[in-house]
Amino acid sequence: MAPARPAANPLTLLIAFCGTAAGVLVLFSAQSALAPVLTGGPGSVCSTPECAIGAGVWLIFGGFAALCASVVAGVVLALRNRGGPLRDAVRRGLLVVLWCVLAYLVESIVLWILV
Repeated sequence: MAPARPAANPLTLLIAFCGTAAGVLVLFSAQSALAPVLTGGPGSVCSTPECAIGAGVWLIFGGFAALCASVVAGVVLALRNRGGPLRDAVRRGLLVVLWCVLAYLVESIVLWILV
């Protein structure tokens, strides 16, 4: 009989992807609701709807890039740390979520400053 494979390997990837997807969706929804205020504020470079559309496209691209980065980082961390305890797998997945959502937030802040 073959030895059992640890469940921690796919758990890191699963937590990283699902957590990043949830974080990106929450941030994207909040920014979509705030888009009229953010683009038409005082001192804005461009207050036309085209600026909000351009910002939306960049936010969608940034969210997709964050999800791709979370998958790559989750796979790399899961394969590099095979056979560890389940608690460490969850911690690694949550660290990936933290850094990917933080990178998306920074990208969003820079984008809204430029618009």
